[in-house]
Amino acid sequence: MSKIDDFIKENLLEDGTILHLRDKYIGIRGCMELATKEQLKTVVQLIVPGNQIADEGLEALAESPYLGNLEVLNINHNDIGDDGAVALANSQNLPKLKEVSMFGNVVGDVGAQAFANSPTSKKYVKFDLYKNQYTEIGFKALTESENLKNCEELEVYRD
Repeated sequence: MSKIDDFIKENLLEDGTILHLRDKYIGIRGCMELATKEQLKTVVQLIVPGNQIADEGLEALAESPYLGNLEVLNINHNDIGDDGAVALANSQNLPKLKEVSMFGNVVGDVGAQAFANSPTSKKYVKFDLYKNQYTEIGFKALTESENLKNCEELEVYRD
């Protein structure tokens, strides 16, 4: 068994709905492997902050065929930039996703605009892009987005 298999075995709730991998430092390769695991089919909440997954790791999750039931994604503090944000914003593999937390990453204006322009953002009831690297351009795109106007918790402060 791989390290990722061990992490899944140790951190997936018995009913298979929540996978909690906070600060396991799985990195890009680990996240890419995670995205290929069939055990993710039942996961509703994926909690992976502090794992250094970067853009490539988020791209793998966004492309995973096994995350169709995912509703909550916490990817705080993972060195994710615009490429990862664009991949998530444009993903067609996460039809139930409604809560995204990306606090403390490095998403810039391109990533912020991708979320603002994405029809999939209409489903978000909670969206946290606090403490990223977008400028006033990205901030304006997010706060004026028609796709995010019904989001109940929109956290987009830049401080």
